[in-house]
Amino acid sequence: MKIQCFDDKQVKKKIQYYNKQRIAMSVLLIIAVAILLLVPSFGAESAVIRIAVFGSIAFILLSILFVLTWQRIVLIFVIVTAYITIEFCLGKIYLKEFLLMLLCNISTLLVSVRIARNFIHMLLCEYKTMSALALEATTDHLTQLFNRKGLEQTLSTALNICKRERKLVGVLLIDIDYFKSYNDTLGHLKGDHILQQVALQMKSCFKRESDIIGRIGGDEFLIFIQDTEDEKVINMAQNLLASLSQLKVKSCANQCLSVSIGIEISIPDKQDTINDYYNRADKELYYAKKNGRNCISHKHTIVKNPNDLQQPTESSDLKILNTKCAHE
Repeated sequence: MKIQCFDDKQVKKKIQYYNKQRIAMSVLLIIAVAILLLVPSFGAESAVIRIAVFGSIAFILLSILFVLTWQRIVLIFVIVTAYITIEFCLGKIYLKEFLLMLLCNISTLLVSVRIARNFIHMLLCEYKTMSALALEATTDHLTQLFNRKGLEQTLSTALNICKRERKLVGVLLIDIDYFKSYNDTLGHLKGDHILQQVALQMKSCFKRESDIIGRIGGDEFLIFIQDTEDEKVINMAQNLLASLSQLKVKSCANQCLSVSIGIEISIPDKQDTINDYYNRADKELYYAKKNGRNCISHKHTIVKNPNDLQQPTESSDLKILNTKCAHE
């Protein structure tokens, strides 16, 4: 049976393990059959017929006990059938016996193919279920990005590759400005929708296969990028700021949806960990928030949103709202 699937290596390993567990049993059974059929004292039939019968029974036992590939099934079938055919042509096996054993061998061939197909199908279903559960465990249900567990699993591997190949590593921490006010003024369902919109925009702006995007928790996100120069990373971050402004989602003193971004970019040292990058990016994020939000901080340099909208003149009511937002 030829195995063609996304996890064929896992299936083949499982089949090999399954077959190894049955080697001892098959050897004992085949020896027992050989003693019963091939020792002359156990029967008066000719040795030729007993050998032919032994071959067919051994073929049946191997097909039942093991999951065999299509090539091996056909090879055993050809060997066993060739022997009885030669003996039939030499006149040592009668037509009735020849047809009976040939029919037995053909039936065994078909049954063995079906057993292999069913076993492989069962394994594929099992692996697909396990993969789906693993994906669910590492994916944020709301945004369909990596969750914290998914980030932990993928980032350490990605960082090690960058260390080995001396690639630039960029970590962006992204926080939605005044997010609590969206939940308070628009409701939690709208707040969830805003999180989904931010996630979609991040996927749109950071869409290389090597880009890793995750939701750390609440309204905080992390993006891991590699082998990209500082200027390009900042340009992508600016595109994210601009795209969010264009959504024109408003709340909290009529301000548009925006995010603050802290960026850390460097070639990692051997001792560097993801937590080191996170902590440095977190300091940059804090600096961006401290300097007006809706901006990027890299090396304590502020980069503004290219589409930064003009803030409305504050009335007394708006001042109260802004004061409330500034403390969130």
